[in-house]
Amino acid sequence: MDLPKGFHKEVIEVRGNSLNNKASIKSKVSTSPLKYGGASFKTNVLIQANPSKLIYKPSIGAAIFSFIFLAVGLGVLFYALFPLFQSQIESVSIPWFLILFGLIFSGAGGFMFYIFYKPRVFDKQQGLYYTTYQFKLHKSRRQHSEDYLPLKSIVAIQIIGEHVQSDDGSYKSFELNLVLDDASRRNVVDHGNLKSIINDAEMLSAFLNVPIWHAGSHTD
Repeated sequence: MDLPKGFHKEVIEVRGNSLNNKASIKSKVSTSPLKYGGASFKTNVLIQANPSKLIYKPSIGAAIFSFIFLAVGLGVLFYALFPLFQSQIESVSIPWFLILFGLIFSGAGGFMFYIFYKPRVFDKQQGLYYTTYQFKLHKSRRQHSEDYLPLKSIVAIQIIGEHVQSDDGSYKSFELNLVLDDASRRNVVDHGNLKSIINDAEMLSAFLNVPIWHAGSHTD
Protein backbone atom coordinates (compact mmCIF):
# COMPACT_ATOMS: atom_id res chain seq x y z
CA MET A 1 0.00 0.00 0.00
CA ASP A 2 1.45 3.35 -1.08
CA LEU A 3 1.88 6.03 1.57
CA PRO A 4 0.06 9.33 1.03
CA LYS A 5 1.93 11.83 -1.08
CA GLY A 6 4.08 14.13 1.03
CA PHE A 7 3.94 11.76 4.04
CA HIS A 8 7.68 11.65 4.60
CA LYS A 9 8.01 15.39 4.30
CA GLU A 10 5.23 15.94 6.84
CA VAL A 11 6.82 13.53 9.31
CA ILE A 12 10.18 15.26 8.93
CA GLU A 13 8.57 18.66 9.42
CA VAL A 14 6.74 17.53 12.59
CA ARG A 15 9.92 16.05 14.03
CA GLY A 16 11.85 19.17 13.12
CA ASN A 17 9.26 21.43 14.75
CA SER A 18 9.29 19.26 17.86
CA LEU A 19 13.08 19.47 18.13
CA ASN A 20 13.03 23.22 17.57
CA ASN A 21 10.33 23.62 20.22
CA LYS A 22 12.32 21.65 22.79
CA ALA A 23 15.46 23.63 21.97
CA SER A 24 13.49 26.84 22.49
CA ILE A 25 12.15 25.59 25.84
CA LYS A 26 15.62 24.44 26.95
CA SER A 27 17.03 27.91 26.33
CA LYS A 28 14.37 29.41 28.61
CA VAL A 29 14.59 26.92 31.48
CA SER A 30 16.39 28.11 34.60
CA THR A 31 19.51 26.18 35.58
CA SER A 32 19.52 27.44 39.16
CA PRO A 33 18.34 25.16 41.99
CA LEU A 34 14.58 25.15 42.33
CA LYS A 35 14.72 24.21 46.03
CA TYR A 36 17.71 25.41 48.00
CA GLY A 37 18.91 22.93 50.59
CA GLY A 38 17.91 19.29 50.43
CA ALA A 39 18.82 16.22 52.45
CA SER A 40 22.36 14.82 52.59
CA PHE A 41 21.02 11.24 52.36
CA LYS A 42 18.71 9.41 49.92
CA THR A 43 15.14 10.25 50.90
CA ASN A 44 13.08 8.37 48.29
CA VAL A 45 13.25 5.32 46.06
CA LEU A 46 11.61 5.10 42.62
CA ILE A 47 9.88 1.78 41.94
CA GLN A 48 7.77 0.45 39.08
CA ALA A 49 4.42 -0.60 40.54
CA ASN A 50 3.24 -1.91 37.15
CA PRO A 51 4.04 -1.26 33.45
CA SER A 52 2.00 1.97 33.49
CA LYS A 53 2.92 3.37 36.88
CA LEU A 54 6.09 4.61 38.64
CA ILE A 55 5.90 5.50 42.34
CA TYR A 56 8.31 7.13 44.76
CA LYS A 57 8.53 5.47 48.16
CA PRO A 58 10.45 6.73 51.22
CA SER A 59 13.90 5.21 51.68
CA ILE A 60 14.82 3.23 54.80
CA GLY A 61 17.08 6.10 55.86
CA ALA A 62 14.25 8.62 55.61
CA ALA A 63 11.90 6.37 57.59
CA ILE A 64 14.48 5.82 60.36
CA PHE A 65 15.39 9.53 60.47
CA SER A 66 11.72 10.53 60.83
CA PHE A 67 11.05 7.82 63.40
CA ILE A 68 13.96 8.97 65.60
CA PHE A 69 12.59 12.51 65.78
CA LEU A 70 9.06 11.30 66.46
CA ALA A 71 10.13 8.71 69.06
CA VAL A 72 12.40 11.13 70.93
CA GLY A 73 9.69 13.81 70.98
CA LEU A 74 6.98 11.44 72.20
CA GLY A 75 9.34 9.92 74.77
CA VAL A 76 10.20 13.33 76.22
CA LEU A 77 6.52 14.30 76.31
CA PHE A 78 5.66 11.09 78.16
CA TYR A 79 8.50 11.67 80.65
CA ALA A 80 7.38 15.26 81.22
CA LEU A 81 3.65 14.59 81.49
CA PHE A 82 3.54 11.25 83.30
CA PRO A 83 4.15 12.71 86.80
CA LEU A 84 1.15 15.02 86.31
CA PHE A 85 -1.13 11.99 86.17
CA GLN A 86 0.45 10.40 89.25
CA SER A 87 -0.24 13.24 91.69
CA GLN A 88 -2.12 16.47 92.06
CA ILE A 89 -1.12 19.18 89.57
CA GLU A 90 -0.74 21.72 92.40
CA SER A 91 2.07 19.70 93.98
CA VAL A 92 4.02 19.15 90.77
CA SER A 93 5.91 21.81 88.85
CA ILE A 94 5.11 21.64 85.16
CA PRO A 95 8.30 21.08 83.08
CA TRP A 96 7.45 23.49 80.29
CA PHE A 97 10.88 23.21 78.68
CA LEU A 98 10.61 19.43 78.31
CA ILE A 99 7.06 19.73 77.02
CA LEU A 100 8.13 22.31 74.43
CA PHE A 101 11.14 20.17 73.45
CA GLY A 102 8.93 17.11 73.07
CA LEU A 103 6.36 18.98 70.99
CA ILE A 104 9.01 20.38 68.64
CA PHE A 105 10.70 17.01 68.07
CA SER A 106 7.50 15.00 67.71
CA GLY A 107 6.06 17.68 65.42
CA ALA A 108 9.21 17.64 63.27
CA GLY A 109 9.10 13.85 63.09
CA GLY A 110 5.44 13.84 62.13
CA PHE A 111 6.05 16.49 59.47
CA MET A 112 8.95 14.50 57.99
CA PHE A 113 6.78 11.39 57.87
CA TYR A 114 4.15 13.41 56.01
CA ILE A 115 6.67 14.80 53.49
CA PHE A 116 8.65 11.61 52.87
CA TYR A 117 5.56 9.40 52.62
CA LYS A 118 3.60 11.81 50.44
CA PRO A 119 2.78 9.99 47.17
CA ARG A 120 4.69 10.93 44.03
CA VAL A 121 3.07 8.95 41.23
CA PHE A 122 3.60 8.86 37.45
CA ASP A 123 0.47 7.18 36.09
CA LYS A 124 0.11 6.57 32.36
CA GLN A 125 -3.43 5.21 32.71
CA GLN A 126 -4.58 8.52 34.18
CA GLY A 127 -2.06 10.49 32.10
CA LEU A 128 -0.97 12.26 35.26
CA TYR A 129 1.82 12.93 37.72
CA TYR A 130 0.20 13.51 41.08
CA THR A 131 1.38 14.18 44.63
CA THR A 132 -1.58 13.79 46.93
CA TYR A 133 -2.74 11.35 49.60
CA GLN A 134 -6.30 11.42 48.24
CA PHE A 135 -6.54 11.10 44.47
CA LYS A 136 -9.62 12.93 43.18
CA LEU A 137 -10.42 12.37 39.52
CA HIS A 138 -12.48 15.54 39.03
CA LYS A 139 -9.66 17.72 40.38
CA SER A 140 -7.09 15.88 38.27
CA ARG A 141 -8.79 17.09 35.09
CA ARG A 142 -7.54 20.61 35.69
CA GLN A 143 -4.67 21.47 33.38
CA HIS A 144 -2.11 22.34 36.07
CA SER A 145 -2.39 22.36 39.85
CA GLU A 146 -0.20 21.90 42.88
CA ASP A 147 -1.06 18.20 43.17
CA TYR A 148 -1.83 17.17 39.57
CA LEU A 149 0.21 17.51 36.40
CA PRO A 150 -0.54 16.08 32.92
CA LEU A 151 2.25 13.77 31.77
CA LYS A 152 2.02 15.27 28.28
CA SER A 153 3.18 18.62 29.67
CA ILE A 154 6.53 17.14 30.75
CA VAL A 155 9.21 17.73 28.10
CA ALA A 156 12.40 16.78 29.97
CA ILE A 157 13.98 15.62 33.22
CA GLN A 158 16.43 18.08 34.77
CA ILE A 159 19.27 17.25 37.19
CA ILE A 160 20.92 20.04 39.18
CA GLY A 161 23.73 19.71 41.75
CA GLU A 162 24.00 22.06 44.70
CA HIS A 163 26.69 22.63 47.35
CA VAL A 164 24.86 23.16 50.64
CA GLN A 165 26.42 24.94 53.62
CA SER A 166 25.12 24.22 57.12
CA ASP A 167 26.20 24.76 60.72
CA ASP A 168 27.53 21.20 60.83
CA GLY A 169 29.56 21.52 57.62
CA SER A 170 28.77 21.20 53.94
CA TYR A 171 27.45 18.54 51.59
CA LYS A 172 26.18 18.08 48.06
CA SER A 173 22.51 17.72 47.19
CA PHE A 174 20.98 16.96 43.82
CA GLU A 175 17.59 17.96 42.46
CA LEU A 176 15.49 15.95 40.05
CA ASN A 177 13.05 18.34 38.39
CA LEU A 178 10.39 17.99 35.72
CA VAL A 179 10.66 20.52 32.91
CA LEU A 180 7.24 21.54 31.59
CA ASP A 181 6.17 22.78 28.16
CA ASP A 182 5.93 26.37 29.43
CA ALA A 183 9.60 26.24 30.59
CA SER A 184 8.57 26.08 34.25
CA ARG A 185 9.80 23.32 36.55
CA ARG A 186 8.39 21.01 39.20
CA ASN A 187 10.68 19.46 41.81
CA VAL A 188 10.27 15.74 42.47
CA VAL A 189 13.11 14.81 44.85
CA ASP A 190 16.15 16.57 46.31
CA HIS A 191 18.83 14.61 48.17
CA GLY A 192 22.53 13.78 48.31
CA ASN A 193 22.71 10.42 46.51
CA LEU A 194 23.75 11.28 42.94
CA LYS A 195 23.76 7.67 41.73
CA SER A 196 20.15 7.26 42.83
CA ILE A 197 19.15 10.57 41.19
CA ILE A 198 20.74 9.50 37.88
CA ASN A 199 19.05 6.08 38.01
CA ASP A 200 15.69 7.73 38.72
CA ALA A 201 16.20 10.17 35.84
CA GLU A 202 16.98 7.33 33.44
CA MET A 203 13.88 5.39 34.54
CA LEU A 204 11.66 8.46 34.13
CA SER A 205 13.26 9.36 30.80
CA ALA A 206 12.48 5.91 29.39
CA PHE A 207 9.01 5.81 30.97
CA LEU A 208 7.97 9.27 29.71
CA ASN A 209 10.06 9.21 26.51
CA VAL A 210 11.68 12.56 27.29
CA PRO A 211 15.36 13.61 27.43
CA ILE A 212 17.52 14.26 30.48
CA TRP A 213 18.98 17.76 30.80
CA HIS A 214 21.98 18.11 33.12
CA ALA A 215 22.20 21.64 34.49
CA GLY A 216 25.54 21.33 36.31
CA SER A 217 26.36 22.15 39.93
CA HIS A 218 25.85 25.32 41.93
CA THR A 219 27.38 26.76 45.08
CA ASP A 220 25.45 28.99 47.48
